[in-house]
Amino acid sequence: MANHFQQTQYQFAAYIRDPEHQAIPDQLESRRMAIYRDLFFNNINNTLSSAFPVIRQLMPENHWQALVRSFMKDHFCQSPRFVDVSKEFIDYLNQQYDVDGAMPFLHELAHYEWVELALSIAEEEWQCSEIDEQANLLAMSYQGSPLAWLLSFDFPVHQISDDFQPTSASEAPHFLLVYRNQTDEVKFIELNGLSAHLFERITTGENVESVIDSIVEAMPQLDPQLIKNGAIDLMADWLSKGILQLRQA
Repeated sequence: MANHFQQTQYQFAAYIRDPEHQAIPDQLESRRMAIYRDLFFNNINNTLSSAFPVIRQLMPENHWQALVRSFMKDHFCQSPRFVDVSKEFIDYLNQQYDVDGAMPFLHELAHYEWVELALSIAEEEWQCSEIDEQANLLAMSYQGSPLAWLLSFDFPVHQISDDFQPTSASEAPHFLLVYRNQTDEVKFIELNGLSAHLFERITTGENVESVIDSIVEAMPQLDPQLIKNGAIDLMADWLSKGILQLRQA
């Protein structure tokens, strides 16, 4: 009896995931199965459409629906939580879906859109380090906020839209600092290579002045004082936004 029930469950799930190629279990009514089939597809489709609005907008309707169907049919989710569906979709794209020439940026754009969702639902609370205005920012040790992620992309994913769809990667990487602010809004800051390098190194606890000295040495064409002042301004801004925090002893 248990084996028969389990077999029916497998057949039920197989039909829901792939109704074009799987048969309805004999003892189940086709009308009811159609309701379950459409309900399941619509839930997944709506979840992914909300999580990846730019991709959804750029893809023709038939291509998008085929992508959702392929995800449902071919990917076995590792998490039972519905909130993790979008992360599972990212895993599916990275592991099983080859992009075509029309959207070579698809994987990176999907990751960028997922980050916004992931930060919006992250359980960590926003925090801001209290620092005296006269404090020497160069003498302190820092860590990044868990609500601030430094990302690097080959495509300018933050600019992609109906009117701008690059067909090849950029010559230099695009650095984006994506963070959640005090009012729980997800924002992003575009960084150049130097500011991304500064953030990445000081948030590991490296001595700030040593990091700046290495930048000065690598960029002899720039005024050392301008580099130092620029670093201080950046750190002050990151601290005020909660992106940068004092490292705990």
